[in-house]
Amino acid sequence: MKVALYARVSTVDKNQNPEVQMAELREYCRRQDWEISEEYIDLASASDFVHRKAWARSMEDAAKRKYKALVVWKMDRAFRDIEMAWRTVKILRGYGIDMVFMTQPELNVAGPAGDLIFTIYAGFAQFERDIIRERSMAGMLHAKKCGTKSGNPIGKPRIDIGITKVCKAYQLGGRKFSAAAEIISKWVGKKVTPGFVQIRLQRECQAQGLTIPQLVDMELEKEEVTA
Repeated sequence: MKVALYARVSTVDKNQNPEVQMAELREYCRRQDWEISEEYIDLASASDFVHRKAWARSMEDAAKRKYKALVVWKMDRAFRDIEMAWRTVKILRGYGIDMVFMTQPELNVAGPAGDLIFTIYAGFAQFERDIIRERSMAGMLHAKKCGTKSGNPIGKPRIDIGITKVCKAYQLGGRKFSAAAEIISKWVGKKVTPGFVQIRLQRECQAQGLTIPQLVDMELEKEEVTA
């Protein structure tokens, strides 16, 4: 089976060497009798997708079906959180590609059992985000109550629309920023520029390590499942 290897180290710790991960990954693949077709190495933090060029190439090559499995040393070498890992695993599965975590075999389980493990991990991650969101809302309410005499929010009013709706508008507009902006403007009752759509999609792509087409397809698929 043809596989690709991915290694990443943070630029914060100058003593880290990605070759340490690669050496173990190569030996692991040798024991499995797998053929290594590609190797990708990044020197950046997990959330810095602007500089994780190798990761971007690995996803592009996955879409081209250049390999049958992507092997990493540990989940945090590729992803900043479990939710991002789960989304990427589902995208790779759509390409007929497996994700293999060398030191975390419990995450390599296929089928319903593997889905359950990821769901449990994602559930804990969602719980943590909800707690953070509650604290943030409490702080915003306090600032609104005590921060200004009028109680009005400071700065320009933000456009409140979720990324799923932005992706839907982008799809309805023929995947053009200008057409998507017109659609969103009608939905929210405010003027939305093409630049807003582009920046919103690009930021989400950087956060998740995806291309815009991959992000849109994933969000639309998620909407169909929850509909």
